[in-house]
Amino acid sequence: MAADLLVKKLTAQDFNAERYVQDLSQSSVGGLELQQQRQRIQHLAEETNAQLKKNVYMNYMQFIDTAKEISYLESEMYQLSHLITEQKSLLTSLLELSITGERGPGSAAQEMIEVDPQELKEKREKENRKKLTGLLEKIEGCSHVMEVEDRYLIFDGDLVELNQDDYTALQRVHAYLLNDSLMIAAWLSDRRGPVRYRFEVLYPLDQVLPVNIKDRGTTRNAFKVLIFPDTRVFTASTPKIKQDWLDEIERTKSNKVAVDKHKAERAQIQQKERQLSLSKEDSLESNNPFSEDSDSLNPFQEPPPPSMGPPEWVLELPEELDQAIAQRNFEDAVSLIDSGREYFDSAQKTPAYNEMKRALEVRVRSLVDVLQAELQVTPEKSLQGGPRAARRATTLLVHLNKSSQACRLFLGHRGAILKAGLKRLRLEGKTVLYVRQLCSIFFHNLLETGREFSKAFPASRSCTSAFVVWAHGEVNNFASMFSRHVFTTQSSLTTVAECVSQADHRCEQLADIGLDLTFSLHTLLLRDVEKWIRDGRDKMIEAVKLRGQEDTWKTLKYDNKDQLNKFIEDMNDIGIANVQSYVVDELCVGLTNNSIQFSRAFLGFLEDVLRLYWPETEQLIDNSLTGVFSAQLRHCKSSLDEPLFSNELATIRRNSAFLLDGVLTVTEHRYAEARGYAHPTLPNLHSLHSSLTGQAINAPTISKYESNFI
Repeated sequence: MAADLLVKKLTAQDFNAERYVQDLSQSSVGGLELQQQRQRIQHLAEETNAQLKKNVYMNYMQFIDTAKEISYLESEMYQLSHLITEQKSLLTSLLELSITGERGPGSAAQEMIEVDPQELKEKREKENRKKLTGLLEKIEGCSHVMEVEDRYLIFDGDLVELNQDDYTALQRVHAYLLNDSLMIAAWLSDRRGPVRYRFEVLYPLDQVLPVNIKDRGTTRNAFKVLIFPDTRVFTASTPKIKQDWLDEIERTKSNKVAVDKHKAERAQIQQKERQLSLSKEDSLESNNPFSEDSDSLNPFQEPPPPSMGPPEWVLELPEELDQAIAQRNFEDAVSLIDSGREYFDSAQKTPAYNEMKRALEVRVRSLVDVLQAELQVTPEKSLQGGPRAARRATTLLVHLNKSSQACRLFLGHRGAILKAGLKRLRLEGKTVLYVRQLCSIFFHNLLETGREFSKAFPASRSCTSAFVVWAHGEVNNFASMFSRHVFTTQSSLTTVAECVSQADHRCEQLADIGLDLTFSLHTLLLRDVEKWIRDGRDKMIEAVKLRGQEDTWKTLKYDNKDQLNKFIEDMNDIGIANVQSYVVDELCVGLTNNSIQFSRAFLGFLEDVLRLYWPETEQLIDNSLTGVFSAQLRHCKSSLDEPLFSNELATIRRNSAFLLDGVLTVTEHRYAEARGYAHPTLPNLHSLHSSLTGQAINAPTISKYESNFI
């Protein structure tokens, strides 16, 4: 109830924030009540934000559904336009029919003959074709346009192409309306000489549908050309030129329908006449008694079929591809493309077949554009899908011989997914936990990407090289992020060693896909790792000096048996299992606090640097271990020579023996276990045993680290 009152108060039209805060501070008693009011307002703000996000998500989903519906309606409008054109053609053909079989008075062909004689018509077509030939000399890359013998120019002119979203100018073009197609050529602004345009595209006239656009704002004299599934917008210089384009396209389409129908009727008549003549010849030959093959001929045998045109499925192939692409049945579209290419490879090379093949390649380019859009990364596109979400488009692009584009887009898509995953990672808790999650996300994504890549591009060496280069770039980004969070002033050597060990372990898993990036990772992190090893070594040596200045060589003494047992247990945990031999009394240990602190710190330092042991850091780590231990032994040596400690010589020698026989031996064994071979310089420190302890070398057995290296 209180929450509802608060909502009504905050959403009131006359709400004044300053007055509300002033009244609230006056009416509240103490800071606790103000804190409660603040929490209520904060909770209300969080609920409002959650509701806004939910509404935005719902609106976004509705927008996607609306966009899909608009796309579907556009395809239906395009199909409806084709149906209207077919109906118009059918009505024209009905007007040409009569009961006597003669052309009716409304015949378009008859009117054309009455208005324009045949000779005049042929002369005009020749002039238009000659004009087309002259114009095409100014266009680069359009020689194939003249392969169709009966193709000629109807109308042409300069236009400006506009962006269909905001109607901004894109480029200057020159459009050519031919008797069977529409050609677009782009203007070359930097070209001098006769060639001023570059061929861009040739659209079959059956697929072109002009649509008028009303003038609005600064957009004048614009019209739209629908070429399913694309749409292009052009603007003319004057309203008259715009209307001429709309009228000429419609009139040329109508004439083409009539001409195609007339050609089909004439071909049908010629086919019947050919069949009739063949049947007569067969009849005469069968009745000829002097024919050599008269005994072998069958008078009832049907004449051989005349040469047929392309199959029906080839004629319907462009429409089937348009439908498959619009419905996102990409696999079916690729299957149709394979069938079409196989047919055209074996078919007779004629201008008509070249046009059909060119129409097929136009659909191939449309399909490639759609598949590339599936892999392109945009701000409004969701990246929730994993590698399998991109496998479909990638596989189809490879099948269409677009491996390089597929590889580039696939890696870009995977890089965006990786970036989004790392961006969602929050720095919460300890650095080690954050780095563990960072390594898990990064290397798991890299491993999964490699496996999917090998499936999508199994036999492409150039693509494999591109993947390796991409992986190196991503490792570079990972190392930069890793260094920012790990190599900070707040991090200890133990934290750095744990984080680097995590990254090393995860990076080694990439060997499962044949990718070894360990060297690259080490190269990127080497400078910081060496710095932390040196800092750890210097801090250890400095601590040895400080403890040495305060060392009085007093042995440890405990109050009860439990404390002594706890001490022995702690030493066993760090690997020194023979501490019991140094107990000189029931509750007294013949070791100093300095020796115990050094043992714990040095063995901890040993574990840290072993995690950072790379071929590049081997010498630095070996020298650091020897240097730190030598510093502690120098302290023992200087104490033996110090007259102040003349009464503590037995304690000094006992602690020196503990360091050499216990701690140093444990260090050698642990080093050998981790690396597989002995330390190169640490064993040389045993030569100081007699001078520091006054006894021959007799290292005690360290049971916890017994191994083949002892």
